[in-house]
Amino acid sequence: MEEFLKHFNSDSRAEQRWLSAVYEAVQQQLHPLIDVSLGLSVARLSLAVVSKVQTLVGSDAGLPVSYRFVSVSELIRDQRTACCSSLRWSSAHYQEQARGAELKLPAYKALPRDNLLLIGCLCDGRAAGTSDGVWRVRDAGGSVACAMLKSSCLWLGRLMLFPSWNYIPHNAPAAGYLELLDPPVCVTLEAMAFDPGGALSEVLSVTQAAELLRQRCEGQGCVCVSGQVSVVCPLLLIRGKQFFCLVLREEGCSVPVFITEAKHQFWRQCVCVGQSVWISSLRVCSLQGLEGQRVLTDSCQSRLHPQPQLQESCEDPDTHTDSTSADTHPCSGSGVRVKRSTLISFKGTVTKILNAEAGLYELDGQAGLCLAYQPAQKCCGGLRPGAEIQLHNVHFLYRASPFAPHVVLCACLRSSLQVTAFSRLSSEVEVSGSHGPLRCLLLEKNLGASQYLWLCYCQNAIAERLCPRWVRAERVCVVAERLLDFVCDAEPKTQKKRNIYREMIQEPHQCPVTTFCVWWPSAALWSVRQLSDWMRREVWESLSLPSLLPPSAAHMTALELNAALSWSVHQVPLTDVSPESPLLVGVLELDSTHATLQLRDQTHALNCLCVSTHQSGARTAHINTAWQGCLVCVQRCTLVMERFMKTQFPSWKHLDQSTYIKHKHCRVYLQLCVEDLTIISPSAAMSRRERPSDGPESAKRPRADAAPERPLTPAACVSVLLRLESKQGVTLQNGSAQALGLQSCFVCRAVCLGDVQSWSRDPTNGRTQEHERHGDTQRIDLHFMGSCVRWFPVLHPGCVYRLIARNTEDVSVLQAKGVPARGGVTQLSSPALLVQPQWRIHSITEELADVQSAVPVLMSVSEVLHSSSAPEIVSFRGVITQRITLQEDNGTKPRIQSLTAAEDAGVEQDLRVRLTVQDADGPGHVIDVYVDLSCGPYSLGLIAGATVSVHHVQRRVSRACNVYCRSLPISCVSVTDLTSVCSRSGVAPSPPPMMLLGEWASGRAQCCVLAQVKGHVVCVLSLRLQWTCSLCGSIFRQTSCGRTHPPCDSTSAVFQAEAKVVVEDGSADAHVWFSSDAVCDLLKLNAGQWEGLQRHVKVKGHVKVYTRGRNMTCDEDPDDAVVQYLSRLCSSTAVCRPIHLTCRLRAQRTGKSQLRKLHRGQTEFICKFTPSLQLHCKHVHTQ
Repeated sequence: MEEFLKHFNSDSRAEQRWLSAVYEAVQQQLHPLIDVSLGLSVARLSLAVVSKVQTLVGSDAGLPVSYRFVSVSELIRDQRTACCSSLRWSSAHYQEQARGAELKLPAYKALPRDNLLLIGCLCDGRAAGTSDGVWRVRDAGGSVACAMLKSSCLWLGRLMLFPSWNYIPHNAPAAGYLELLDPPVCVTLEAMAFDPGGALSEVLSVTQAAELLRQRCEGQGCVCVSGQVSVVCPLLLIRGKQFFCLVLREEGCSVPVFITEAKHQFWRQCVCVGQSVWISSLRVCSLQGLEGQRVLTDSCQSRLHPQPQLQESCEDPDTHTDSTSADTHPCSGSGVRVKRSTLISFKGTVTKILNAEAGLYELDGQAGLCLAYQPAQKCCGGLRPGAEIQLHNVHFLYRASPFAPHVVLCACLRSSLQVTAFSRLSSEVEVSGSHGPLRCLLLEKNLGASQYLWLCYCQNAIAERLCPRWVRAERVCVVAERLLDFVCDAEPKTQKKRNIYREMIQEPHQCPVTTFCVWWPSAALWSVRQLSDWMRREVWESLSLPSLLPPSAAHMTALELNAALSWSVHQVPLTDVSPESPLLVGVLELDSTHATLQLRDQTHALNCLCVSTHQSGARTAHINTAWQGCLVCVQRCTLVMERFMKTQFPSWKHLDQSTYIKHKHCRVYLQLCVEDLTIISPSAAMSRRERPSDGPESAKRPRADAAPERPLTPAACVSVLLRLESKQGVTLQNGSAQALGLQSCFVCRAVCLGDVQSWSRDPTNGRTQEHERHGDTQRIDLHFMGSCVRWFPVLHPGCVYRLIARNTEDVSVLQAKGVPARGGVTQLSSPALLVQPQWRIHSITEELADVQSAVPVLMSVSEVLHSSSAPEIVSFRGVITQRITLQEDNGTKPRIQSLTAAEDAGVEQDLRVRLTVQDADGPGHVIDVYVDLSCGPYSLGLIAGATVSVHHVQRRVSRACNVYCRSLPISCVSVTDLTSVCSRSGVAPSPPPMMLLGEWASGRAQCCVLAQVKGHVVCVLSLRLQWTCSLCGSIFRQTSCGRTHPPCDSTSAVFQAEAKVVVEDGSADAHVWFSSDAVCDLLKLNAGQWEGLQRHVKVKGHVKVYTRGRNMTCDEDPDDAVVQYLSRLCSSTAVCRPIHLTCRLRAQRTGKSQLRKLHRGQTEFICKFTPSLQLHCKHVHTQ
C-alpha cells in the first residue's frame, strides 16, 4: 500500500483514507480476477482504477471522496431499495433529471441517488455456471446480472469501471440486477488480440451466401458472411439446447444464421436491427423441421465483428417494415371477424406494467405491448415505467380485445426489443419465469392474441374477486382456463402444429399472431358488486310513473293512485345489461339472514331465486344441497328489481313532480334456472353427485369432472335418513336463552326412514347403505332456528335428505324427543329435534323404494274454489296474474316487525299484498290470496307470471260467498317456475274460456271465476257519472270540492263512471257492472264525445240515471239536457247491441229462488226466478 500511496503524498488526509479504502477493495475484490500472466500488482491495478476515476470526474475536481467502493456481494446483500449512482452527475444535474422523469409519470418517484463506486469484470455467465446470454458483473465476492443499452464483444472478460448505473432489487431475497446507463470504462491496459476466425478474403455478401445455401454441394467449409441485421430473434431453449437466430439482409436477399454455441450466446446483447456485422467461421447445415431449406450456424471458431459505419439503422422506427394487408374476413362457422396483423417497428416509453407474469405492458399511456409469445426474461431487462424502448418486427393489432387497449403491439419469435434509455424512476419489479401458468396455457392451447388477452383479463378478475377465500392462488389460472373454454364454447382455439423455425425465418412471415379475432371473446366478467350497483341505478333510471298505472289512472283517487305506485317491478335479462355479453362468476352459498341462496364473491352478495327441472320435465323449486359451495358462471338469468315507494300525489296530473315521492327503496335479486348454470369448480358434494354411477341427472358442465376432489379428513359422525313431508314458512319467534330478542325459524315435518347410524367418516351425499333403512319409521318435527334457517331454500317436501352430526359417535344426538305429558296434556303431537348450526344436510338423489309415493299432492285453484270437502288449511299451486299492495292500516302497528326490515332500512315494515293466483291448467279459475310479508324474511319472486306453490294458508268464504285465502304465520309461498327466464317465456298466456251465462249461473259444475261472455245488452239499469275530489272522495263541482265539514281545499278531481246493465245470451241473463273507461266502450262514445260529456257533468258535479219502467229518469232534475241525452243514449240501439265481454264473477248472494208476478195480456203468471248472476266487466272486446 505504501508503494501505492507515495504517488499521492500531496493529497489531504481524507483523500488518503479514501485511497486506502480503494486499495483494500482492489486487493480483495478485483486483483484475484486478473490473469497472472499480465503481471499486474495490486498497486499498479489500484493506480489504474484511480486514474480512470479521475478521468471521469475531471482532473480539476479532485478525488471523489464522497463515493464509497461497493462490492457485488455487498450490493446484493445490503441494498434493499432501488438506487442510482453516477460519477459524472452533479447534484443539479441529478435533480433536473429527476424532476423531468417525475413530470412524465407523476405516479412514480425518481430513483434516490447513492454515491457508490462499482468496478467489476464483465462476463457472460459461464463463470457462474450458466450460459443464458445475460451479461453479468463479477468480482471476487459474486456476480450480478446487468442490462446495457449497447454492448461490444470486446468487453467480455475485461475489468470495467461503471460510471453511471441503476441497481434494481427484485422481490426475491438476495436478487437484483444492474442497469448500466453509460458505457463502461476499461480499467486494464492489456492488448486486445485480433482473431477474425477466418481469412478476410473469404468474406461473402448476403447474396453470395444465399446462393451458397441453395447449392447442394458436399464438403462445404466454413465461410465468413457480412450483412445488415434485419431480424434478431429471442434466445430460445429447446430440449436443453440454447440458441438464437439472426437474419442478415442485403438487396432483397436474406440468410438466417443460428447461434448455437454456449460461449456465443451473449452476442444476442451485442447486435441490433439495422447494424452491419460480419460473422466468421459459419457452417452450412440443415435443421429438423426445415425440410428443403439450409441455414448457417456458428462454430467454436466463429467471431462477431461490427462494421464501422455511422448509420446503424436504415429504418424509421415508427414506420411499417412489412406491408402485410390487414384484410378482414369472418371465421368459418361463426360470426367472429378475423383480421390480419401488420408488422411494424415502433419506438415508445413504458408507462405501466399491466401484468409482468403475463408479459403485458402499456406504452405511451395508449398502446399495449404483449411479450407473451417470447420466452420470459429471467431479469426485468430494464422494462420498467419510464424506460424508452425500440421494437422491430412487432405485430400491430387493432381492437384485438375489448379488455385491452385499442392498439396492441404483439411480439413474436421474429420480433426484437431493445431498451434505448433506462428509466430514472423507482418502481416495483416483478420477475416472471418462463414456466408461468399463463404462458404455459398459451403454449399448451396455442392461443391466439385475442384469446390470450381475454385470459389475462379473466385471471385478474378471478384473483381480485375470488382469491384467496374460495380459489387458491395456484388455482386461479385453472379457473380462468375453464372460463375461456366456456366462453369459446368448446370451439377449436388452436391452429395447426407450430414450427418455431419457420416462424423465425420463413418469408412471408406466419405465426400465431399473424391473424387475430376482432373483439372476441367479448364476454365481460362483472363482479357481484358491479351488477348490484347497476341494478340499483337502473331501477330508478327506468322509472316511469305513468307506465306503472292502469289505463284507468285518470279515474283514480289519490288514495288509489298512491296505492298503485307503492310497489312495482322492473325485469331485465342479463344479456341486455351490456353489449359485451356480461358473465357472473361467483360461489353459491346459503344465507341465514334472508333464508335464500346467494351468489357471492369478495365484493358483494346477491340473493338468488332458483328453480330446477325435474326428471319428468316439469319445473320445480327442488334445489339440491350440493349446489352450496359450487363456483358457477351465470350467463343467462333475469335481473329483478322491486321498487317500494311512499308517495302523496294528489292526482295523476302531478306525476311529473318528484317532490310528492316521500320515500323510496328497492330490492334487487336474480332469477335463474340451475340448468343455465355452468359449474366452474364443483363442491365436493357436487363432484360425487355427478359421477356416472350417481344417475343420469346432470346439466351441461363440461369441466366439472376435471376438478380434483379434496380428500376428506376421516372423522366420526352419525347420520339419519329423512323424508320431508311438509315445510312451514319462516317466521319470527322468541329465541333461546343465549339469543336475546326474536329469531327467525321454521319447522319441517319429516319421517325417519331408519335408525340413526354411526360412521367412521362423513358419508355426505353418497349412495344410501342397506343398514341405513333398518329400523322403524318415525314421524318427527325438525326445528330450524337462527343460523340454521339457511337450509330453508334447499329443503322441499317429498325429497330425501341425510342429516349428519359430525365429530361425535353418540347416536342420541339425532334422536327426536317428545315433550312429556303434564296434567294429561301432551304439548307436541310429534317428537321434536332442534337442528344445530354445525350439522349438515345433504340431498339424496337416488330413487328409494316406497318414497316417491309419499310425495304430498297439491290442490289446484279450481279444487280450492269449488271443493265442498276442502279443509280450512289448504295448499295449492297456480300462476300469479296480479299483485296489489294493500293500503297501510295507520291505526294499528304490525305485531312482529320483519327481521329483514330490522336490519335493512329499505324494507317496508308493514307490507301486505293481495296475490291473484290463476289455475295453471284452467285460466278461468282465479283466487285471491292475502299475504302478510312483514312477519318474516321477504319472499322473492312474487310477481306476475311466476308459478307458485302456496302452502298452509287459510281458506275462507266472504259474506258474498266468494272464496279467498289468507296467510298464516306458518304459511309458505314457493316459486316453482320463472316464465321470464325459462324455456316457456315466449308462450302467451291462455285467454279465459268462453262461458254461457246459464252454465255459469247454475253452479252445477266447477265454474270459472273469470270467463268470456257473448250476449246482448237488454237494458241499462243504472248509470252514474261524477267528478270526485281526489283527496277526500267528495263530489267536486266546477273548481272546488263540495265538502264543507271540515272544508276541503283540494283543487284536483277525477272523473268516475259506473254502469249496471242486463246482458242475456239465450241461456240466462246477468247483471254486469262497468266502470271507468269500460263505460265509454259500453256507450260507444269517441274521445271527443267522452271529454265533452265530462265537461257538462262537471257543472253539476254528478249525474245518475236509472231505469223506471220502460224509461230512464233522474231524481234531481229529470228535464236536464244531460239527463235527457243519457236516457236516450242508454235506450238506443248503439248501446243495446250484441257485445263480447271478459267478466269476473262479482258478489253473488245465496238464497232461495224468488217468486215474481208476470202479466201476459190479461193473464197473470207467478214464476220462480233464480238470483241474477253478478259480473264485473274486465274488458270490452271491439269487433
